[in-house]
Amino acid sequence: MKKILSLFVLIIAFNALGSESMRNCMLLPITDGVDNKVGFKVFEELENYLKESSWCTYKSNSELINILSQYSKNLESHLNNKDVLKVISDKTKAGTLIRVTMQMQAGQTDVRTEVIGENGEDRYFKEQTQLKSNDSSLIAQTVKNWLDVYEKTIPYDGRIKGVLGDQFTIDIGKKSHIYNGSEIVIERPTVKRQHPLLKEIVDYQTEKIAEAKIFDVSDTQAQAKVTQYEGQKKLRLEDWVKVRAAEKAKAVEQINYPEREKEEFGKLGNIGLYLDLGNGSTTQTGTSEKSMNGFLYGVDIETEIWATRNWWFGLDLSKKFGKYSKDQGTFTQENNTTTNSQTRIKVGYKYLPMGFFYGPQVDIYGGYGSYDYSLSTNTTDGYTDITFSGLLLGTRGSVPVVENLRLYLVFDFLLTSSYKEKVRIFGSDDSSSNYRLETGVQYAYEQNISFAGGLSVLSNKATFTGATKEELFKDVSAKIGTIFTF
Repeated sequence: MKKILSLFVLIIAFNALGSESMRNCMLLPITDGVDNKVGFKVFEELENYLKESSWCTYKSNSELINILSQYSKNLESHLNNKDVLKVISDKTKAGTLIRVTMQMQAGQTDVRTEVIGENGEDRYFKEQTQLKSNDSSLIAQTVKNWLDVYEKTIPYDGRIKGVLGDQFTIDIGKKSHIYNGSEIVIERPTVKRQHPLLKEIVDYQTEKIAEAKIFDVSDTQAQAKVTQYEGQKKLRLEDWVKVRAAEKAKAVEQINYPEREKEEFGKLGNIGLYLDLGNGSTTQTGTSEKSMNGFLYGVDIETEIWATRNWWFGLDLSKKFGKYSKDQGTFTQENNTTTNSQTRIKVGYKYLPMGFFYGPQVDIYGGYGSYDYSLSTNTTDGYTDITFSGLLLGTRGSVPVVENLRLYLVFDFLLTSSYKEKVRIFGSDDSSSNYRLETGVQYAYEQNISFAGGLSVLSNKATFTGATKEELFKDVSAKIGTIFTF
């Protein structure tokens, strides 16, 4: 009989656990059964508590609250509707909905608190009592005490939000008492047990996937690397992260100490200094074709200043020197010295798929670009100081391949390219175009120093209606240098 009763009291649910974190919480509107004045004060105090808490990332949707406030006469019945609760969770991305109900009478208040899952049915926590007071602060403190108890029942500290090989991002950081070097355990939920009638979750079963160590942490996110797998299974999104109790204690101790000086690096931007070596060529086509090419050498300076975590300003300057020699065609002078300059002023947005600079990065930027080919003027051969300039658009992507090493790819072009001659030879162009393609690798030598090398192709072309139909400048160069982060 006991076995039958046990089976009735507990049922095993193999359905997938919620996709939203139980540490993403939202406080539902609170009614007091009278004029809601006390309910509003309790709501305000509890909302401030949740916003400042370390266990809850508070989710708020003012538009949703305004809509619910229109149903104040029967709001309580709406908030008991699982479909309404599910919509609220979907809109706010909250995996924990906190519902507080109050029934006030003369000198006493019945208080009930429930913590509900994102499906509107699962009950993670429930408590109620009768207070011999109508004081809003006392009521709010009672609910806070209950929520502190609930926090201890959450079966994980964080969840995996991005995976790249053995490295991964989790959705908790310093505010959850973890730090660089914290040891964590990765588990995967397999079963949740719930009460068959009340649908109150009473237990979870998990399987251990791996052990890992935190190597970078911000206030609300962290990045870690697997140190040991438990079996053959690899990490997945939404796997559970548990911080060892001893590590939490260490983190609390570290709160009293200032940030290490090394953690101050990387807050403002970076500057790259490069040596540039390659080959340049110039080609004129029309009734006949002639071209010159030669060895170029120079320096590049590339800067990036971070206005915010994602928005940045950039300035790239490059100057190359060399001499072009006859390749084909007829020239009055078979050599011509040149100084080639590049200027790019950029404003960009940095998208971080895993939430960290250590993970993949995709930059989209725009601005102004100018490419100057300062050749010695020779009107007979058709050479002078020539500039291509205009509105610049581009993108840059980079991805880590092994520890401390990443590949990058850059492509940009002049959206409104214009052609200008110092001495009039061909006159105004009918059209002009530009593109720049670059690929390479970066190696993080130290936290604020990286070495980089790459190969780039730069092309500028102008077309005309005269005897010379097209003029093309093309550079293919390799560069190597150092990037300093400050």
